[in-house]
Amino acid sequence: MSMRRIVVALILLSVIQLSMPVPLRGQQFLWDVDLKFGFDNREYSSLTTSPSGTIFGTVLSPKVGLGFGDGHAVYAGVDITRYFGKSDPALLFDYLIYYQYDGERFKVNAGAFPRKRMTGYYPEAFFDDRFFFDGSIEGALLGYAGKYWRVEGVVDWVGLMDEDTREQFLVYSSGSFGVPWLSLSYSFMMNHYANTASFSGGVVDNVWLYPHLASDVSEYLPQRMSLTLRAGWIQTFQNDRFRKQGYTMPGGFQGEAAFGYYGFGVRNTVYVGKNLMPFYGAEDIEGKVYGSGLYYGDVFYSTDSGVYNRLEISYSYDFRDFLSLKVASVHHYDGYGWGWQQLVQLTVNLNNFQFPLKSRTGHPRRHH
Repeated sequence: MSMRRIVVALILLSVIQLSMPVPLRGQQFLWDVDLKFGFDNREYSSLTTSPSGTIFGTVLSPKVGLGFGDGHAVYAGVDITRYFGKSDPALLFDYLIYYQYDGERFKVNAGAFPRKRMTGYYPEAFFDDRFFFDGSIEGALLGYAGKYWRVEGVVDWVGLMDEDTREQFLVYSSGSFGVPWLSLSYSFMMNHYANTASFSGGVVDNVWLYPHLASDVSEYLPQRMSLTLRAGWIQTFQNDRFRKQGYTMPGGFQGEAAFGYYGFGVRNTVYVGKNLMPFYGAEDIEGKVYGSGLYYGDVFYSTDSGVYNRLEISYSYDFRDFLSLKVASVHHYDGYGWGWQQLVQLTVNLNNFQFPLKSRTGHPRRHH
């Protein structure tokens, strides 16, 4: 289906819904528009661990839906991505079709849905900054938030097996138990990196677990001041079945500290341990490098120096819950030298919860 037909269908859905008699509407017509603008410049010429490069672009994500019941909704939309300077293709389209539920304790998604629905904590070892532009999950999400504990589980199917594409899916989970000032937490990721239709025997098992203690003492500090601490151990379980060498289990200690005051922030992460990405430069049976297809985290965790330090100095500005701007200077040390990364991230989130449509009586209609 062409983009023009999709846009026409969304417009017709809006017109039909708004023209229905009030008793037949059931619940509420929903809309949600996100825009992300990002500049990510990496100057790593003095390093060999990670390459230099620039990612510069924008993503527009319009979505429409129908709310029903108590917190249930179905949506359809599209992520339209434009990487500046890229001419072929000029635009990338990623279609969204999903069910969503938001309850008092539970949240659920099923289908192709926005990545922003993930609210658990996942460190840079799990996700690189490039995922700012990757806006969708294809699979399912289930989250629960109680008084003392919360947990989230996500399945993302990223590769459907064919002659050139590996069967690949990822499982994420994050959880915590305790109170804000001290909790026992974890982050989990598994990348099932399997075969293509043209060859077998190249499956790679890639499992990461980060159990840690977390402490957020912001509520005890002066207004607009925040302080969060985390400390734990990153443990991986990896096996390249093609090489038949068995499991390798590199791991190490990680400590994190983040301090903020009136929008200004300083966040430092230090990792001390072994190379967490031993197969990053390895080749499969067809001679293709695993690279970022197998590892989704920051490549600096592949250093063999035994230490990696990430220092981020930033300023963030939020305007009325729908506009967020972040400007950051990020400094990486891989045990051999320093690299400098500059980030600008602008996010605009407009939806009918913040700007409710008005009924014919003039009163705002809200989805509950």
